[in-house]
Amino acid sequence: MKRDYICRDCGIDTNKGKDNFYGVTEELWNKYGVGKGMLCLGCFKKRLGREFTREDFVPCVLNYFVNPIVRDIINPTEEECNDLRKKNR
Repeated sequence: MKRDYICRDCGIDTNKGKDNFYGVTEELWNKYGVGKGMLCLGCFKKRLGREFTREDFVPCVLNYFVNPIVRDIINPTEEECNDLRKKNR
């Protein structure tokens, strides 16, 4: 079955570009997310009702290296980046 990358709230294709690939904590996704569906970063923020914090995101390749918006929010240290690289070898 092909994965649907359309944001459930605004309808944009989240598969285009890097800004909409992210991983939030399970607690936040269970409360504000759409199960196995997709939400663009902007729509997730609207559902959350506040600015993102570092603690909202899980340490993963998407957040540390792929999504520049989330990376700016998290601002991972070089040590955190190196630890994640080691785990993903």
